[in-house]
Amino acid sequence: MAPDLWIYFLAVLAVILLPGMDMAFVMASSLAGGRRGATSAVLGIASGGAIHVVVGATGMAALMVVFPQLFRAMLLLGTLYLLWIGWSIWRSADAAPSQEAVAAPSNGAVYRRAVTTCLLNPKAYAFMFALFPAFVRSDARSLFAQTLALGLITAGTQIVVYGTVAALAVRTRAVIRARQSLIARAMGGMLIVSALLTATQAWAG
Repeated sequence: MAPDLWIYFLAVLAVILLPGMDMAFVMASSLAGGRRGATSAVLGIASGGAIHVVVGATGMAALMVVFPQLFRAMLLLGTLYLLWIGWSIWRSADAAPSQEAVAAPSNGAVYRRAVTTCLLNPKAYAFMFALFPAFVRSDARSLFAQTLALGLITAGTQIVVYGTVAALAVRTRAVIRARQSLIARAMGGMLIVSALLTATQAWAG
């Protein structure tokens, strides 16, 4: 791997390891849907990460810098969407607490929500604005090759990190299945707080 790609990998890893919307969504989906929900959530987040790379490479991120109102509108939309998901998970705690498992959305629905969650994550756009342009060089590989390499690094790192988070969440789910009501409230609350804090920090920055 070229030196600049190693630096990009370390930067991506540092950002992904920070708790935020994506990690909260993966944990909630893993606890609610088990292995299938975890897999759908991780693949959806990774797909969203690959799309972020394409957005950055095609200059759409620069367009939002020129028109900050567009970025702020996306922040608002993302926050509202994540608040809705978090509130839905919170309310699921009262759905049927005595049952063995709380009804979980389909794998396709989890995947689509994961993609949308990643695409509306202000933390990802902040990364694209600040660091991504430095790794797209006109004197190096072709734009397609650079975009492909950065996209693979981003998605691969997300799969490894969030896959680990999902595996731990699934194991925890199996151990404390009887406390699903508490889990739903904790994960729903975490998602709501993550959405508000992330959007507030990005708006202030």
